[in-house]
Amino acid sequence: MKKTVPKTALITGASSGIGAAFAHRLASKGYNLVLVARRKENLTMLTRALEQQYGITARFIVADLSCRDGIELAASAVKQQGHFDMLVNNAGFGTTGMFVNCAMKKHHDMVYVHVLASMHLIRAALPLMIAHGSGAIINVASLAAFIPMPGSVAYCATKSCLVAFSEALQIELISTGIKVQVLCPGYTYTEFHDTPEFSSFNRSNIPRPLWSSTDTVVNASLNALDQKQVICIPGLVNRFIVSLARNSVTGPFIKALAKRGRVA
Repeated sequence: MKKTVPKTALITGASSGIGAAFAHRLASKGYNLVLVARRKENLTMLTRALEQQYGITARFIVADLSCRDGIELAASAVKQQGHFDMLVNNAGFGTTGMFVNCAMKKHHDMVYVHVLASMHLIRAALPLMIAHGSGAIINVASLAAFIPMPGSVAYCATKSCLVAFSEALQIELISTGIKVQVLCPGYTYTEFHDTPEFSSFNRSNIPRPLWSSTDTVVNASLNALDQKQVICIPGLVNRFIVSLARNSVTGPFIKALAKRGRVA
């Protein structure tokens, strides 16, 4: 009788929020995990909890994806593994303030974390997935990819890049058995807004229907992946907002709301 080999997934930005929710959900499905993030203490506690709760094997890599060395460290782990069934590019962060007033390093780091790290890890994983004839790639973008917002210029741009990149990549891989998804959540209850950058941000100012839990986002993503949906926008309200933003008549209204920080 042929032995079943457990599936393996690598998740970046795995120490909290959506990344940690992906880790729990995939572990519950029997995936072994490789978790990538900057915070060693969080990763240590999470890997232990996952192994104890689900009986899977989990290991972690401490890496800062805002620099070349961190990206290369994570990419080498992909190659050494030999094969990943799923790659979740979730690492990310936000900034506030006008583009001209933000330090260029912040914009530089954002391009590295959101775009270059995702591309490098995908490039490392794809030859292995193609040889295996299967695999899944999830790039976590944002509702902001569809709604240009002043004060988050680089964030919107990098997330928009992930959408275009994912759509084009799926077309290239159409006959390989590999599924590509770009996940575009709206406001989600995570640590995203708990950094000094968002010290003036008040969650209560955002209407409750615009918020989602991490579990809701992850479940929507995996369900959409099963249905081979390339763009996944969790939540009916969020999908409605995007449809309005893309409409030539209602688009200006949505962008006006975005200026006040009411959407995305």
